[in-house]
Amino acid sequence: MAIPSHCFRTLVASLTLVTIIAGCSTTPDNSHQRDTLALVQFAENAVQEGYYEAAGNAYKQLALITPGEARSDFQMKAASTLLKGNYIAQAQRMLQAITHDNLNENQQLDFNLLAARIALAESNPAHALDLLQQAPSPLTSNKQRALYHMLRAQAYRRAGNLIEAVREYIQREPYLVAPLDAPPIPASEIEDNQLLIWQSLMMLSDTMLQQLRINPPPDSLSGWLELALLAKSAQHAPPISAAALTDALITWHQDYPDIRVSENILASINALQNSRLVRPEKIALLLPMSGNFADVAAIIRDGFFAAHFNEKNNQTASSIRLYDTTAKGHTANEQYQQAVDDGAEFIVGPLNKEDVDNLIAAGDASVPTLTLNYSSNPELMADNLFQFGLAPEDEAHQLAERAWLDGYNQALAIVPEGAWGARILQAFNDSWEALNGTIAEQQTYASSKNDFSGPLRNLLNIDESQRRKKELQQLLGTRLKFEPRRRQDADFVFMVAFPRQARLIKPQLKFHYAGDLPVYATSHLYSGHPDREANRDLDQITFCDIPWVLNRNRKENSLSQHIQQLWPEKSRQYTRFYAMGIDAYHLIPRIQHMATFRYERYNGETGSLSLDESNRIFRQLPWARFKRGIARPL
Repeated sequence: MAIPSHCFRTLVASLTLVTIIAGCSTTPDNSHQRDTLALVQFAENAVQEGYYEAAGNAYKQLALITPGEARSDFQMKAASTLLKGNYIAQAQRMLQAITHDNLNENQQLDFNLLAARIALAESNPAHALDLLQQAPSPLTSNKQRALYHMLRAQAYRRAGNLIEAVREYIQREPYLVAPLDAPPIPASEIEDNQLLIWQSLMMLSDTMLQQLRINPPPDSLSGWLELALLAKSAQHAPPISAAALTDALITWHQDYPDIRVSENILASINALQNSRLVRPEKIALLLPMSGNFADVAAIIRDGFFAAHFNEKNNQTASSIRLYDTTAKGHTANEQYQQAVDDGAEFIVGPLNKEDVDNLIAAGDASVPTLTLNYSSNPELMADNLFQFGLAPEDEAHQLAERAWLDGYNQALAIVPEGAWGARILQAFNDSWEALNGTIAEQQTYASSKNDFSGPLRNLLNIDESQRRKKELQQLLGTRLKFEPRRRQDADFVFMVAFPRQARLIKPQLKFHYAGDLPVYATSHLYSGHPDREANRDLDQITFCDIPWVLNRNRKENSLSQHIQQLWPEKSRQYTRFYAMGIDAYHLIPRIQHMATFRYERYNGETGSLSLDESNRIFRQLPWARFKRGIARPL
């Protein structure tokens, strides 16, 4: 971080003071007290200015000149400050320097809390939970207990155990209360805690919510689970009536009087129910029915109409009119305006990225609009316009986060040649570097080939191993028995490949001595249809994909089975675009609700969908791993 000029002289003077104090062996009592106060003031000012390393070093110096229990307090303050500045290794070393024998009960808890924070920063939720096994004593402060439950919740959430995370958030709330002689805790902190509960519950299925609701009222966990089920009932088709929802909420309040739910959450339940009942009477669907995108457009159209005709409550069904954005003599913007002139109350489309850019640039979103692609510039947006698509960058971002949460920090990346592969690689790079991960090597390959030895040898640094062997043979003047070694500075491989290439790359990684490296891949490696024999070579690859694909054989998904029966060939080739059309239809009555309550999610066929501040739909995808040729959800 660059130091602003107005702070530079003050910091230099303060750092000089720190250096002088560090070099002094003894000081008179008054001088010692003044020096301590000066160092504390410097550290506090440095934290406020964002200079966490300097502040951490100041606290470290304070620990050196302070005896007794106070020394441990300054050591932990130093470690906490360094961790806040993301100096994780330095914080860990500072913590390791603390002598446990000198810690009282409260300090030991603070030590464990700080060690758990470092474990989470190092992507080790299991270790964090080990450190926090013992519950705090009844004499522990509310602040410590609240932090204890927050850290356990974060660890469980990162480990994928959402229900235990919810349990910890619920246990945290009673401790978000300030002592009588202290300023009150802001109401926003309690609301934020409840939103964490709510977001976690909204990611669970109806079935899981039902199964977990085992304790009778007034159990808090069961109360939250029941409220989540009520919220989800407002999303069903047909939804629960307004009167029935009101009665159910009254009964819920009577059964769980101790749960003080945020008015924002209750408002979102009512708003969701009301918005679900109000569907636009006239919907326009803008798609390119000729040209390069015609095949994809036809699949999205079929998925959209399949969802429409599958709607159980057809008494209030909307009328849908299709507009061809590639019709001769008409631009996408002109077709958009024609749809508005024809009375469309909601518009879905266009599909082409350039058309999306032009629509935003023209500022023509006069009615609520859901585009079927993202603008080329993430900063391009318009009021009343929401962007939805199957962007591969979403997967790259989530793969980086998943690998980081799994404890890896050194990546190898292999992607296809060309602009598409470069886009995905850049998205992965951006997320991975933001997580402080390192990319040891990246290579591209020609998709048309069958032999990927060249890029794989470069990726794994095999040629360097063989070069050293030749040099050694020349030096010794004799032939040597030799087994090449791959590079040892990598934790995993990030791979982007379609099924044919993936089935070739994975065995060739093993051939080149990298069979033990975990592989994380985008959904492109999976055709979406079980093929045990063809996919055996993909075993142990971890990848993300949409629920429509990973759950396509579930019996309750009658729409999936119906589409497979109607269009068997196309459903194999374009299955994910059917899901996109279905979700586009189901988002229509929900999008304004999601814009009002940004923390809300819709669990669709293309992922768990939420709306960001740029009005872009973000897809949170489930995970799977190949085992014996079958993609098995994790």
